Amino acid sequence: MAWVCVEREQFLRMCEKGGVSIKVRDAIRAWAPTVSNKYETPRSKLIYRSPNNNYEAWSAGIPNPDSNKGKSGGYRVVYFLDLDGFTINLDFIEERKELGFKNEGHRKKDKYNYYVDGLKEYLKRLDVKII
Repeated sequence: MAWVCVEREQFLRMCEKGGVSIKVRDAIRAWAPTVSNKYETPRSKLIYRSPNNNYEAWSAGIPNPDSNKGKSGGYRVVYFLDLDGFTINLDFIEERKELGFKNEGHRKKDKYNYYVDGLKEYLKRLDVKII
């Protein structure tokens, strides 16, 4: 069965606010259906799996073709997979430089970590509703 890509409202707002180009959004739309939950790569990491294995949240580094800096200078995209409905839900996008690095940008890191915690709780509630 083929995966269906869904751009959630928050993702769309973040694209507009962050000035993500149409070229980048088209590339993400083309990339999303090719993702798999079978393995992690250095630029794609599993950040959550629901208790009943119905949902998984992943974080991926996506290059920015507009800047020619590669994945480290590109975007961080968070998406979650609905393993029963075969949907890839794009939920978060931010430039990597806006997320803070090892010893800087604690407010930026805290904001991102708060978002991830909220996503985990949301998926946990969805997982309970299925049963």
